[in-house]
Amino acid sequence: MQRTTLYVPFNASSRGQWSLRRNAELVGQFPTREEALRHALALAAAIQAQQGQPAEIKVEDESGLWRLAGADAGDEVA
Repeated sequence: MQRTTLYVPFNASSRGQWSLRRNAELVGQFPTREEALRHALALAAAIQAQQGQPAEIKVEDESGLWRLAGADAGDEVA
């Protein structure tokens, strides 16, 4: 079964956009990290519901490490 991975790379710029990628493809750019994560959560749920594929979200921190979204309190989205 194919797995989809959504990526939210770290953005060090205070004026830059937060990107969301689906595997290597750019899905969108958002003004805040929270908006990028919110969109990623909605997209992951849609992929799982419509295609029956597992989908995970990986978020890059300021040190360049990738973590699964929700793996720590810093990735929770209201």
